[in-house]
Amino acid sequence: MALLEKAAGQWHAYAMYALGSVYDIRTDYTRAVEWFTKGAQAGLPKAMYKLGCCLDARKGVAALEYPAAADWYRRAADAGEGEAAEKLSNMYTVGRGRA
Repeated sequence: MALLEKAAGQWHAYAMYALGSVYDIRTDYTRAVEWFTKGAQAGLPKAMYKLGCCLDARKGVAALEYPAAADWYRRAADAGEGEAAEKLSNMYTVGRGRA
């Protein structure tokens, strides 16, 4: 994991996403959100999607953040991440997305 942390610390977007995934699996959601956020801000669609998932499910955040989740799903979907488009559609269906 040290090499992954080193790469993530050097702003490698996929390493940030991978590190977020490790913390997600370990149920350390606060740290998962931290790394997914960095990966998303670096432009990685998979990290945008996973960040949206965390925000949507209130994992690693203090409160439900539906508008932010929808925004990250939208960004990921616009970048070609199909699962994000599906999640965004589901949010609209149940009234949690923004028009």
